Amino acid sequence: QPVELDLSPWKGHVPVEMLGRVSFPPIGDLPYLLTLPSHGFYWFRLSKEADMPLWHQEGTPLQEAPTLVLFDGWTSFFRDRVMPWRMGMAERMRTQFETDTLPRFIELQRWYASKGSPIERARLLDQAIWDHAGASWMLPLLALDGPPGESTYFAPLALAWEDLEEERMQALGHAALSKVRQQASVGLMGDAYFDQAFCQALVAAVHDGLDLDTTHGQLRFRPSSRFASQDLDTAALPVSRPSGNSSNTVIMLGEALFLKGYRRVREGINPELEMGRFLTDDVAYAHCVPVLGALEYFGHDGQVMTLAMVQAHVSNQGDGWTFTLDYLERYLEGLRTRMAHTPDAAGIDDSHGGFLSQIATLGQRTAELHLALAHNTGHAAFDPEPMGADDMAALLARGSDEVDETLALLRAQVHRLPEAAQAMAHEVMALQDVLRSRFAGEGPGHAGRIKTRFHGDYHLGQVLVCGHDFVIIDFEGEPARSFAERRAKGTPLRDVAGMLRSFSYARWSALRRMNADAQYDPRLTEAA
Repeated sequence: QPVELDLSPWKGHVPVEMLGRVSFPPIGDLPYLLTLPSHGFYWFRLSKEADMPLWHQEGTPLQEAPTLVLFDGWTSFFRDRVMPWRMGMAERMRTQFETDTLPRFIELQRWYASKGSPIERARLLDQAIWDHAGASWMLPLLALDGPPGESTYFAPLALAWEDLEEERMQALGHAALSKVRQQASVGLMGDAYFDQAFCQALVAAVHDGLDLDTTHGQLRFRPSSRFASQDLDTAALPVSRPSGNSSNTVIMLGEALFLKGYRRVREGINPELEMGRFLTDDVAYAHCVPVLGALEYFGHDGQVMTLAMVQAHVSNQGDGWTFTLDYLERYLEGLRTRMAHTPDAAGIDDSHGGFLSQIATLGQRTAELHLALAHNTGHAAFDPEPMGADDMAALLARGSDEVDETLALLRAQVHRLPEAAQAMAHEVMALQDVLRSRFAGEGPGHAGRIKTRFHGDYHLGQVLVCGHDFVIIDFEGEPARSFAERRAKGTPLRDVAGMLRSFSYARWSALRRMNADAQYDPRLTEAA
């Protein structure tokens, strides 16, 4: 049975269903619609801190979307491609597009990295118009004026017309930039990654090795030798959008292919594509997702950017973070139930045999990854190098700087913490000199040590659970760092430290969820 509830006093809160701990869409101004089975019920906790469901798409409601009046499709935005008497119209159309339509849309997207920073203008740096099988797309590179730092984005766009393409219209309605009108035709302009035909065509173009000229360069769709040798019928592969999209856009094609669209792009070799090709083609590391091809931009000025990547799909049961968190919550829930009946429950079952056995496998796969990255293959970007005194000094300096930066951040935010946490924070801040001393002097000897490439952003969310095994994913590195920093060689122990920290996060996250549902019990903290 449907029901609408006025929850507007809690606007912005996320309802979290208590039995399954599943997040529902955030509360807004409109009545909140729910459907209930006969004699059914929901039990919600309204949270300001919980994440909204990953599939929830932020965007402008279609009825509020602006309208663009085109006169010649995509050409309407380019004064040098229209008749002289239409140049003024094209200039005005381009200004509206760059200063209103694009900024309004991009600011609402999950993949927009500078949340809260308004976009003054989204300038078209370069673009290609791609007409294929009756569909038309624009593939633009955009420079965003307003956000701090480097802000170049790839935002492929699709046009669909109401009288001809009702199914595409419905799909683009979930990610519409604007309504469009051209003479007697009305339609939508939307995010092309919501257009099944575009996703299928992009993967087919990678398979076929298509070249597509842009105004100032070329788009090159390139397959791996393995992918090029396969027979492929993309039209037979259904397109779906799994949850978890954030800084990139992820598309599934059937149960065979995985398409990742990079949104914020940077000049240079993308570390994820480079690492994926090396692990797949050069050293045949079996526990990563095979790279099948990519879409790259090559500018006439020598600029190179990776725009999209195609990988094989690996069947899995979710990521390591969810696997670990679920295990910890089940364990703590069972422990809390036992302690409720036996307050002095000392016989806590802490064997965790099956879980620890699987985590041991994760450790083995991690070691095998680092061994694969330590192979001498003649590939200069990957061959291991001796670690010298300068490398050790740089590592120590970076550690010391991160101590100072972290404690400065803690000092600035300590007043926001709960009282008990403030006391702990002051204890940590008092240890600044002790922590910095760990990075003083020459550090451990570097003789015989080597530096290699490593994952760079290694945590439980970067591994997929595949039965009793794991596959390692997302070799892009830390998004906040430059490509040069992400591609730099160093100690693989950084990956080990990152994974250990991730287990610590999982412990505290599980405790936080458990304590949110019931009265705080210090025995759970000790047991975790």
